[in-house]
Amino acid sequence: MAIAALGAVGWQAWAVVGLSTYIFLCSSTRHYQRRAMERRFGFKTRTTLANMTLKEAYAIQTWLAEQEFPSVFSASIFFALFKTYGIPSISKLLVATGQFGKPGDVRAMSKRVADTSVLLTNMIVRPPGSKQAMEAVARTNYLHSSYRRAGKISDDDMLYTLSLFVLEAIRWTDKYEWRRLTDMERCAMATCFKVWGEDMEIPYSRLPSYQQGGWADGLAWLEELDAWSRQYEERYLAPSSDNAQVAGATMDFILCRLPWGFKSIGQGIVSVILGPRLQDAMKLPSPPSHSKTIFSLLISARKLALRYAVPPRPYFLRRIYNVDDPDPSTGRYQAVTWRVYPWYARPSFRDRWGPGAWLAWIMGGEYVDLTAKDYVTEGYMIREVGPVSQIGKGEKDMNATVEKLTKADPARCPFGLLGS
Repeated sequence: MAIAALGAVGWQAWAVVGLSTYIFLCSSTRHYQRRAMERRFGFKTRTTLANMTLKEAYAIQTWLAEQEFPSVFSASIFFALFKTYGIPSISKLLVATGQFGKPGDVRAMSKRVADTSVLLTNMIVRPPGSKQAMEAVARTNYLHSSYRRAGKISDDDMLYTLSLFVLEAIRWTDKYEWRRLTDMERCAMATCFKVWGEDMEIPYSRLPSYQQGGWADGLAWLEELDAWSRQYEERYLAPSSDNAQVAGATMDFILCRLPWGFKSIGQGIVSVILGPRLQDAMKLPSPPSHSKTIFSLLISARKLALRYAVPPRPYFLRRIYNVDDPDPSTGRYQAVTWRVYPWYARPSFRDRWGPGAWLAWIMGGEYVDLTAKDYVTEGYMIREVGPVSQIGKGEKDMNATVEKLTKADPARCPFGLLGS
């Protein structure tokens, strides 16, 4: 009788049961991963967060960047850099260097984006104390050193840029992802970025607790950094022609592969992300009202889909930011991903003739010659990344930085008793 009754149930009922079960499994497994990370590290109270080591913080942040929130993590880092272009002192120097090329020169902008991406991903995603991470810090320090000595890059500019890298990643996750970050995750990011700031010789003397013996934990450091960063913006965020030039070059880069009919929509969405104050500082036109509506709908749909319809990303499908080993014959690393122009990468057959390439061509996207010989397709060496004029320079300075970083314990605790 029971079997007969089950057989009488229509396919619609079975579909509802199957869909409900799938939604339950997706949602529960997503939350299970978060709880599993909390059990693994055992930071159950605010007090215990003070003893989070750099090694533990790196493991937590890497999980966030590679498995839990890879898309938002990557986008937030890019837009954090974009946001610095609302500060006239920063954009003025960038214009003076000529690294953004002439108006409409997307290629020059793409080279700068590629160089920045290589240095940041090797610094942030590589294990603390690894050769690649230390060389990325050393190269970054060298490229900034002459400008810092000349007073063209202030310590406040450096601290503000660092603050955006960590704060925007947290803000973006809280606004655009299917859940907010936990205190443990926020503390992990703060711990990692505090150490990177120290490695880049960025002073924290502007933060209140610096003169009072330091911070109780990463969250305390993060709270003070957030407050200082907002005050810095209130004081220095202002319109300028240099802001407009750098922001315009960045906007051209973001939109260049979109078909002409979609560029205005894309620009509107980017402007919505930046917000009214940055729109004014960068002299960008205010987005039409429908841009905000479209963006809100897309974000809401994505949140619902991720939470209820997409299972968590397993380790074997994690986002890969860097190849593990260099080419043994050249010592160079191939870029894993690239945008618009294939800097430090060898374009594949799929890149040239795959569905994405055909779709971009059919819909009128800007043509990019992937066969050009000057994209350094043999790969990059971290010590050579940056402007062409700086290739082969700075070895002495970089060696000194690496030697200094080698002496630091990658498992140290930057806060609490273990770090004292």
